[in-house]
Amino acid sequence: MNPIGSPADWVDLIDSQVPDILALVIASWDSLPAPAANELENSITNRLCAKMQNAPDRETYFFHIQPQDVILEPGTGAELGRMDIAFKPFVPSDRIYFCLECKRLNVRVPNIPRPRTYFSEYVRHGMLRFISGQYAGVVRNGGMLAFVLNGDLTVAIAGVQENIQAAQAELGMSSPADFSASSIRPADARIRETSHRRAHDSEPFTIHHLFMAGDLHAPMLPEPSPKPSKQPRKPRVSKK
Repeated sequence: MNPIGSPADWVDLIDSQVPDILALVIASWDSLPAPAANELENSITNRLCAKMQNAPDRETYFFHIQPQDVILEPGTGAELGRMDIAFKPFVPSDRIYFCLECKRLNVRVPNIPRPRTYFSEYVRHGMLRFISGQYAGVVRNGGMLAFVLNGDLTVAIAGVQENIQAAQAELGMSSPADFSASSIRPADARIRETSHRRAHDSEPFTIHHLFMAGDLHAPMLPEPSPKPSKQPRKPRVSKK
């Protein structure tokens, strides 16, 4: 008998912690200063992680909170990807975790009247990583966290759903591939769910979508100055 449980028990364990994870993310976001209108994804993610790691009731949560967690290919050790935030329970397996993939939506850009939406990137470079098994390959739940920088959740949710429907087959979803209300927080209009079939797993996979609002009137950070181009070196003249 294994006193610390079996892999199936560990999957059940991380599933049981998903409500606590979602609650911690939402509470931490609500207490975080609004991001700048064009703040970079990694900057927002790191600030949110720091807030969660230092939450007043942090010791009541039975998982590590690991930002920028690297996934390695077992045979070669090559880097397969970096999970934006990984919630890892205290079990002896590196494959048992809840991954939260973060994406910016509705990003304001200097001198451009309409924000850049990035709805397609949310699906292509976020959701599909779960469906392929690149992230969360052996567990049954994962999360997408949208930083809606202009605060317009209605437009952001509708835009993402339209892109989900366009990629329905790739996402392993049944028609009409709509968002469902959250089974964990059904009264919270910021949270949605989608259900997927994955080729490598007979169990259904659930993605929990959190749309967190920024501030329409948040200031913009200055754009970084372009790096000066390097001047070609002059050939050395040998002295005889």
